[in-house]
Amino acid sequence: MFDIVIIGGNISGSCAAINAAKNGIDVVLIERNKEMFNPPHCGEGIADITYDYLKFGEVGCKKNQINNFTINVSDIKEYKLKLKKHYIYIFDRNFAEKELLKRAEKNGVELILGKRMKNFNPPDEVILDRKKIKGKVIIDASGISCRVGQKIGLCTKLKPEDVGVCIQSRVESNFPSDKVQLWYHKPYAPFGYAWVFPKDNNTANIGFGIPGGLKLDLEELLNKYIKFVTNNDYKILHTFRSCVPSAHPLKKLVKNNVMIVGDAARLSNPATGAGIHNAIFSGSLAGLIASKYVRGEIPSLDEYQVIMQKKVTRLIKDYHNKTMLKTDEDFIKGYKKAFSILSILNKISPGIFQNYVAKMLKRDFDILDKYKR
Repeated sequence: MFDIVIIGGNISGSCAAINAAKNGIDVVLIERNKEMFNPPHCGEGIADITYDYLKFGEVGCKKNQINNFTINVSDIKEYKLKLKKHYIYIFDRNFAEKELLKRAEKNGVELILGKRMKNFNPPDEVILDRKKIKGKVIIDASGISCRVGQKIGLCTKLKPEDVGVCIQSRVESNFPSDKVQLWYHKPYAPFGYAWVFPKDNNTANIGFGIPGGLKLDLEELLNKYIKFVTNNDYKILHTFRSCVPSAHPLKKLVKNNVMIVGDAARLSNPATGAGIHNAIFSGSLAGLIASKYVRGEIPSLDEYQVIMQKKVTRLIKDYHNKTMLKTDEDFIKGYKKAFSILSILNKISPGIFQNYVAKMLKRDFDILDKYKR
């Protein structure tokens, strides 16, 4: 029997594995894909503080620094934000995920890649194709499917509108490399938003995410947006579709010996779909707490729920705010008001919002460092 079994080798799962195994715990990580998605199913935006904390720069993970945001809400009026103290990086997620798996293996984690979890028999048995694996602690990092969570009744079925349906292309054209462009709502992303995340001056991730249940031709919408932002001068290198949770987060993240992390716990922001930081934090925290539990230093895994509760409460509030914007008028009015206030604050005192976000991120990493000591 393993001390800890982790289902899912994405950023959340690999961070859980690294932080658990550093403490001499016997860990196995099961990932259904033999290799991580390339291109990654992600816009690839990450906060500079998060990128630096994981020391991606030290291992050569490419990044492109974003200093400016241009935002439209259903018309040509632009709201502009300039970043002066902290930045967003468009990073190479595929490289980063491979690097995290290397770190996990170097720390003694057994990697089982290319094998799908067929079933879970509570409390501790994971069924693969022709193999059964048992663990004292099970960490579900299986993404939106929440495979283990479903088996033990923690994860309820998502409504169509609570699934963010995404499509993205890697596009060659001419781009201002330091600027992200966002377009909210129609005509390109009804009740969602479209984005241009530049990798450099010549390449960008261009896509959009909208609520599920809308019967729309995603490829047609995406091509329309790509033509608009490139002045019809572009080449599409590849395209993917994916889904992210844009739902109410799970209220309960722990049940007996099972912990739920990342997208499996629905910890992505329900309004924006952003989830990388919460995936890293929740996975890392789960690994650290699980290792303390296995070593007998704490009586249960409930500390994970206690620490995550602030995030869960905040995400619940964000979800309820999102559900209030039901009509075209409500959606446009709500987002125009929000970005108008944000752009004015950015002009008057650009450090206020950035310092607030930076403080929250640093607080999370301080918590992780405390558990590492």
